[in-house]
Amino acid sequence: MHQPAPAGRLGRAARLLAAAALLLAARPLLALDSDSEQPMFVEADAAELDEKQSISLYIGNVEVQQGSMRIWADEVLVHHQPNRQPRKIIAIGNPVRYRQLLEDDPQEVRARALRMEYEAVSEEITLIDEAELIQGEDRFRSDRIVYNRLTDRLTAGSSARGRERVKIRIEPQGEGQSGDDSGDQ
Repeated sequence: MHQPAPAGRLGRAARLLAAAALLLAARPLLALDSDSEQPMFVEADAAELDEKQSISLYIGNVEVQQGSMRIWADEVLVHHQPNRQPRKIIAIGNPVRYRQLLEDDPQEVRARALRMEYEAVSEEITLIDEAELIQGEDRFRSDRIVYNRLTDRLTAGSSARGRERVKIRIEPQGEGQSGDDSGDQ
């Protein structure tokens, strides 16, 4: 028979959860500023362009690159602005994969989902279905994860209009990696 946890253990769990939240807040996903200023390159097995509707469709082994940002997918649909720059990118794959370098961090952020949508103007990336975002050893999993690069805000699960609970794994930092630069001097 399962015994309820003593109050001390519940308090410790609450403190660990609070510490985990602080760790996440201390490590925002800051994509390289220069990436959005770089040209975008697309490679695929086939392409269809519709100038009237301002869309282009890329099919088969699609790779999109802009600066350090890379997207791999089975199919990519690009909605263009009047100046022909991307307005919205919808990528579908099994899975779609995403990687990008971060400011002041040698590790890149990695993500995967069955569908990924990128809104260029708001710089918002939405991962849909079997979504996972990885930064270092930390992982976020849900059916829907939304990351806004301008506001450095990540939402997942019901707060991102998802249906599933969020699963997060946070690895403890080793000695000397506390993220606190105010050490004894």
